[in-house]
Amino acid sequence: MTKFPRNIYSLSAKEIGKKLLNLELCPIDLMSFYLDKIESYHFTSPYIEVFKTQALKNATLSKKRILNNRSLDLLDGIPIAWKDLFDISGYKTHGGSKLLINTKIAKNNSTVVQRTLAKGLIPIGKTRTVEFALGGLGTNKNYGTPENAVITDTPRVPGGSSSGSATALARNMCALAVGTDTGGSVRIPAAWNKLYGLKTSYGKVPTQGVLPLSKSLDTVGPITKSVEDLNLIYSIFSQEKDHQQLNIFNKKILVARGTPCSNLDKEIEIVFENVLSKISATGIKIDEVILSEMEDMYKMLSELGTLVTFEAWNQWKHLVSKNKEDVDPNVLNRMLAGSTVPKKNITKLKREQIILSTKLYSKLKGYDALIMPTVPILPPKIKEVEEKQKIYNKYNILALRNTSIGNNLPLCGISIPYKDSSLPIGIMFYRKLGEDYSLLKVVKKYDKIIN
Repeated sequence: MTKFPRNIYSLSAKEIGKKLLNLELCPIDLMSFYLDKIESYHFTSPYIEVFKTQALKNATLSKKRILNNRSLDLLDGIPIAWKDLFDISGYKTHGGSKLLINTKIAKNNSTVVQRTLAKGLIPIGKTRTVEFALGGLGTNKNYGTPENAVITDTPRVPGGSSSGSATALARNMCALAVGTDTGGSVRIPAAWNKLYGLKTSYGKVPTQGVLPLSKSLDTVGPITKSVEDLNLIYSIFSQEKDHQQLNIFNKKILVARGTPCSNLDKEIEIVFENVLSKISATGIKIDEVILSEMEDMYKMLSELGTLVTFEAWNQWKHLVSKNKEDVDPNVLNRMLAGSTVPKKNITKLKREQIILSTKLYSKLKGYDALIMPTVPILPPKIKEVEEKQKIYNKYNILALRNTSIGNNLPLCGISIPYKDSSLPIGIMFYRKLGEDYSLLKVVKKYDKIIN
């Protein structure tokens, strides 16, 4: 048996990959290590299905490649967890819903799964999600809710909808995890479990073979333990070369005051101001503004309804309308809200989205990034939000507030953890749509300042 390094839990996937290539770790032992962690966990598992037999077979193949100097990539042999929205050949995709229990076994892999397989990454299992991925808290009354991995005083929500992916990684049951982000579903669970989460630019990563929620907003994104891991997996997902030259930083950052910094939990407010102090101490200029484009979009979403719920209802109404009693009440409530949104409202939202985002992009020129707290609140108790609809709605709206604006005014975004606090508090960085590689470079620099 491989002697695992004492700091195995803190190692990034890149660091583990280097140890595999240097024969300091064996892919089979590594996979067995994670499988043992999964099997020994006695609470609601982050996984809905574990691919034990196939994962060990793939680990054996990875070992042979490495020993023969034919490794497919630096991440060859790395166990990766997939949200139960991604088609993986030989397995069903349930999307956290009873309504899809009889769905057919997938014959093909989703595009992003196939791209990681080509690099030697090994799917270890499928992780839990909010039903149809419609929810920011991470709860699922039908399939169970994995508990937050950081605050353990009482069972608290993990963040959603990629709840299982984040908690699997935070509990060291994989080395990388993948989710989807339509309104914050990668960044919220990443923040609430002290991890890194990337919301990719819409259209940069293919969603073929991924169960849809809102086709106008759905994105695929990784959850990791480092910015470098985000960069590695993004390059595999997108298959794009980095042509974004960012050799000279602007040394200016824009803080979104107004709504994104309102109603913060006191602990989050203190951390965010401390982060700004750390940045300012390096000589970087901080401009603090209320962005009218964001404020206008928040107002329209409140008055007109949301594109997410409108498209979610139209995507799944053929099942939901006939089986309401089998749908998680919190998800059903939002679905039904989407059913009442007039199409003319959506037409107006899409038109204003283009106008407002164009103005916002202009304001972001010359800045390294736009920054705000990822989530304005700390994770609430599971029991509290599952028992009372009003409390669920209140916290769900707050949880999604700062992340969803980056979907509705399309941006690429990264949440990084504030490591000096024992609490799970995320700091979010935004750049304009399509500047994912530039964002990754910027955040790598600012992560060193903040952490």
